[in-house]
Amino acid sequence: MLELINNFDGNLFLFFNRDIANPFFDLIFPFITELKFWVIPGIIAIAIFIKLEHKKALLVLGLAVIAVLLSDSIAYRILKPLFGRIRPCNPSALIEGGRFLLGYNTSYAFPSNHASNMFALATLFTCFYRKRTAYFFGFAAIIGFSRIYVGVHYPIDVVGGAVLGVIIGWGVYEGYIFTIRIRHKFQPTDKKAR
Repeated sequence: MLELINNFDGNLFLFFNRDIANPFFDLIFPFITELKFWVIPGIIAIAIFIKLEHKKALLVLGLAVIAVLLSDSIAYRILKPLFGRIRPCNPSALIEGGRFLLGYNTSYAFPSNHASNMFALATLFTCFYRKRTAYFFGFAAIIGFSRIYVGVHYPIDVVGGAVLGVIIGWGVYEGYIFTIRIRHKFQPTDKKAR
């Protein structure tokens, strides 16, 4: 069964990484997948968000930091060593016919940190801004796809990261709602009680 899943995953990897390859994707996806290129746009987006939403933006951004710290740590420090899955771009086990646009990498693959972080953010932001769900998850999906296209992850790595991210993003939001309810439960109902 595991061999069947790995074969399917390898074939799906080659479809997204090689079979649909084109010069436009080769140009944009290495750029899209590198988070360092998102620093300046991210700072601008955060500044605009804070200007428009004030206190709510600070709350959401604080929760976003918690969500990313959790998803990144769990994926990188716990799950990747636990599963020990080799990347398709690992020099000791290169997938035949693959295209490795970012070179080679020997770190573990499952789950994808990029996917877990982006889907944690997408889920958390969706909890606060439901009308923009398609934008948040669309962006996360593009980042996830880029990881396969450039040759650093198999599709199952990205799906696993996405599932982890959704669970963590939702968990952080529910934790926030729980603390709000607890705080309201124990707040005095009138000013004399204070």
